[in-house]
Amino acid sequence: MTHGLSFEELAKFYDLSSDLFCIASIDGKTISVNKAFVKMLGFEKAFFYQTSLLTLIHPDDVSATQQTLRSLLNSKSIVRINNRFRTNAGQYLLLAWRIVYDPSSQRIYATARDLTDEFNAKNQHYQLQNALLEQTIISQTDRMGIITDVNEKFCHISGYAYDELVGQSHRIINSGMHSKHFFKLMWQTISKGEIWEGTITNRKKDGNLYYVRSIIVPMKNHNKEITHYVSIRQDITDSIVNQVELTKTLKILNETSAIAKVGGWELKVATGELFWTEETFKILEVEQRDGYSPTLPEGIQLYVAQHQPIIENAVYQAMHHGIPYELELLARTAKGNERWVFTNGKANYIDGSIYSISGTIQDIHDKKLAEQNLAIEKQRSIQNSKLASLGELAASIAHEINNPLGIISGSAQLLELDRVNQQPDAVLQKAATILKSTQRIEHITQSLKRFARTSFDDMNSQTYVEKLLQEALSLTKPNIRRHLVNLEVSGSSQHLIRCNEIEIEQVFINLINNAVDAVKAQETRWIQIRVSDEHQHVAVEVVDSGHGIESSARDKLFQPFFTTKPKGEGTGLGLSICREICERHNAQLYLNEHSKHTCFALRFRALSDSEE
Repeated sequence: MTHGLSFEELAKFYDLSSDLFCIASIDGKTISVNKAFVKMLGFEKAFFYQTSLLTLIHPDDVSATQQTLRSLLNSKSIVRINNRFRTNAGQYLLLAWRIVYDPSSQRIYATARDLTDEFNAKNQHYQLQNALLEQTIISQTDRMGIITDVNEKFCHISGYAYDELVGQSHRIINSGMHSKHFFKLMWQTISKGEIWEGTITNRKKDGNLYYVRSIIVPMKNHNKEITHYVSIRQDITDSIVNQVELTKTLKILNETSAIAKVGGWELKVATGELFWTEETFKILEVEQRDGYSPTLPEGIQLYVAQHQPIIENAVYQAMHHGIPYELELLARTAKGNERWVFTNGKANYIDGSIYSISGTIQDIHDKKLAEQNLAIEKQRSIQNSKLASLGELAASIAHEINNPLGIISGSAQLLELDRVNQQPDAVLQKAATILKSTQRIEHITQSLKRFARTSFDDMNSQTYVEKLLQEALSLTKPNIRRHLVNLEVSGSSQHLIRCNEIEIEQVFINLINNAVDAVKAQETRWIQIRVSDEHQHVAVEVVDSGHGIESSARDKLFQPFFTTKPKGEGTGLGLSICREICERHNAQLYLNEHSKHTCFALRFRALSDSEE
């Protein structure tokens, strides 16, 4: 029995090996390849016998391969070379060759191993290592924690040179911000072979602090014994500083929101999740619990019943159509208290689709109550102004009523004296005179009653300006006649206006009374009232024979308590209240400074056909 291998055994080993075996002539012609060679490169076996292997080598590696083969002919030792071989699929594999030349047979015997995956892994590892060295702070210590190596970034951030760090422990950068217990727990973790992760505050050589996110990895040998430690750190100083500043800013915003009573909210459209800020919880008096987020239905229920459909529809329109909203609503808090709030909402988009809506909610309860009280006070001022106007007209109206009363009394006395001899026609005539006089008195008293009544927020009456003027004139004509002022009313309007009739009558009465007061002492006394349509507006002008308002008084004319009348003859509230009434009606009241005579002008918005 021989200890050598038979030819058959060698041939079997040749074909079953996972390494690539190849036999070639010195001119590069293939003599034999094993199965692994064929399988790895993907060509038919006959292909290799017809093709020189040099044609499969990457063009960049051909020259070096040829030079190695030439040196092989003069060498008796094994030659090693790495080059890239093209596969049938067109890809290149990195092969590590061991080649020997047999002079007796003039043949080249070669084996190859595929290094492609190994090279790629090493290359990726090298790239990753370079990235870590460039972008992170790395240090290496022995088992006792003495620094044995650091990278350039460690030196840069700490301010220490390489030689100042190596041989020292990390105490050299200890900030004093962490307790001994902190470092004890860290050492207990890594001494057991476990990775430690955490944030550490360090101190630079110049004394400034910096913050790092650290990972300390125990490195082990083949016996799983810790040989040294590697620390990988990321500088997070900017993030920490920004977080501190953000915390300060958020604190200021929260304090500001609390003072202004403004909260914020956001609703995720896809999930229906509703997020509230701290102040929103406070405004709606909802208990704020960890992990609790209210739902949209719960939020809507925090409004009074009549306002729930309003907010529900507004949220729906914002969610599905992107329509923003601003609303003043009455909320009923979780504790049952009713509170006026202002809330708004708008859609937020990602790639053209609405992903959430967000907005604010503000406690305006005190402001709303103040506005309501102010509105009541304004109405009282208007009512008082009306009564003041009536006071100014009292003497003229009394005179106007006395005249028909005198006629009634005289006619009645004549009827009494001549009741026996009176002819029927004469009786009827005197009765008609009495009836006419009573109707005149009735008209005056009805106008007085109508003007004196209180009518809050009745802004929806549709009427013609001429009608309001006639009502105002029924109360002011006695005063006009009493002071022998000539009155002329001209023009007309084809458009309706929307208003509170009593308030607009008050404006007309005030302007007419002012005109009478302005001209009653003049030799020439007249008042002209002109009505016209101007570009979707109804214009009214009250002009008197006066010579206008002095320039020094024009800027103050509509200010409360300013008057051009003699002392004791005016409150100075008439024109200021008139302008306020006009502003409530989206109308304009101003002094026409271009007029030769005193002219106060009004402009009302005319109703369109669709509004009538």
